[in-house]
Amino acid sequence: MKAESHKGVICTPDARATEAGMEVLKAGGTAIDAATAAGAVLSVVCPHMTGLGGDALWLLSDGRQVDTLLGLGQAGRRLPDAGAIAMRGPASAATTAGALRGWSMAHEWSVHRWGSALTWPDLLEPAIALARDGYGVSASQVFWQDQRRDLIRDLPDLTALCCGADGELLSEGTNVTRPELATTLEHLARVGLTDFYEGELATALAEGFARLGNGLTRDDLVATQSWHSEPLSIRYRQGTLFNFPPPSQGLYTLSALNALNHVDMAALENGGADYFHYLVEAIKAQLKERNRKLCDPAGGTLDTWRLLSRERAAANYAAIDPEVAVPWQEQGRPADTVWLAASDANGRTACLMQSLFHDFGSGCMVGDTGILWLNRAAGFNPAPAHANAWAPGKRPAHTMNPSAYLADDGRQFYFGTQGGDGQPQTQMVLATQLVDYRQSIDRALKAPRFLQGRSFFGSSENLKLERNIPPAVGEALVQKGHDIEWIPELSPFTGLAGAIAVHLDGCREAMHDPRGEGTALGQ
Repeated sequence: MKAESHKGVICTPDARATEAGMEVLKAGGTAIDAATAAGAVLSVVCPHMTGLGGDALWLLSDGRQVDTLLGLGQAGRRLPDAGAIAMRGPASAATTAGALRGWSMAHEWSVHRWGSALTWPDLLEPAIALARDGYGVSASQVFWQDQRRDLIRDLPDLTALCCGADGELLSEGTNVTRPELATTLEHLARVGLTDFYEGELATALAEGFARLGNGLTRDDLVATQSWHSEPLSIRYRQGTLFNFPPPSQGLYTLSALNALNHVDMAALENGGADYFHYLVEAIKAQLKERNRKLCDPAGGTLDTWRLLSRERAAANYAAIDPEVAVPWQEQGRPADTVWLAASDANGRTACLMQSLFHDFGSGCMVGDTGILWLNRAAGFNPAPAHANAWAPGKRPAHTMNPSAYLADDGRQFYFGTQGGDGQPQTQMVLATQLVDYRQSIDRALKAPRFLQGRSFFGSSENLKLERNIPPAVGEALVQKGHDIEWIPELSPFTGLAGAIAVHLDGCREAMHDPRGEGTALGQ
């Protein structure tokens, strides 16, 4: 359901996180504070999606200026004991986790720029209580357990996390506790998050790394940094669309929509064959470019502003044949994450994305900390000469890329989604629905979606269409050369998105995706 308020709003993919964030807003916390508390809860109750052992991006706005904070880990100084990066297991856990560096930077922003008086015990207590006292397993976790049965059986840490004493996968509503994670969160609340990288907890993590053989050391944790960056942006219709700079794929989301500046989208039938054809063809070209070039900007040569220029947008548009689909031969990037956002009574908005990369990350707990580690190292390209190849201290290419749109007339939209390759595709749907067709956020989130490629499920790379798209539209797309496959209406495979809208009268609306269990609340 959509929430409305002239004060604060919040939406997240889990009701417990939404409620924790709302309590923070009611206590006078900022939007950053609310998102932090909610993100901490998700790190407990959504272990298949996010956790302390992952990465995080923050998009912050006061309604006039947008800023981005990046909390991303980097490769260690040596490869795992296996000598190569794997997709799962210890050899995939070969990058550090940047999420808590990002949380720390966001908290400093909240205190020093937005005037927060809340402390780490205030923000982490809801997550601590759930980990210590127990919570019911979500339908989302049960869904992904079923998808990854073989993986869970192969990795002992996932077996312990996802199975009961009888060895069977946990069922929805089963009460579970995570005492080791509760102890870790209590420690961080008491001494501060820097301890994760430089203190007692860093030492415990390093000992766990040594047992895993993932190649990471305490020095690698110390070297992990977060940073503030100017967002990338384009003019889109009568407003400015913002996204994240590399190593995020936000560049390519913007580039695809920049090409659509040359299409009168509002003149096309909303949800018609031409609508989907232009979106699909625009993002296909950009995903292909991303697969070739996206990398850590510290070691690459991406000229982001040239790639977002008017000249480049015109060339990208000219390359789209309105009647013929380009064959799709790329391999999709599986990935998973959570998107959540809050707006506070002072008109400030914070969007947070957290990720373990693939669902359940590496599948490895680190020592006795209760922390499930990410498998972001699998995001490196295995070809040694590739721009995104592994190198010591290098950050892999990232799929996380939430958006903000500030209209010239003062309206604001904030949106994002999970889903690897599906992230830019779903964001294109949301951007066009909200801006071109001026849909409400609930109608935009319910609008039919497409997914080119496999993202995080299946093995087919074809164009997937939700069943609420009319059959005649599918037939017309086939005539244009698209290889289509039908998936259920409101399918979670197109990603769990969310959106916040801030209207001219000061009313805020928030909603999470009807494809999942997400909720929204207003003060």
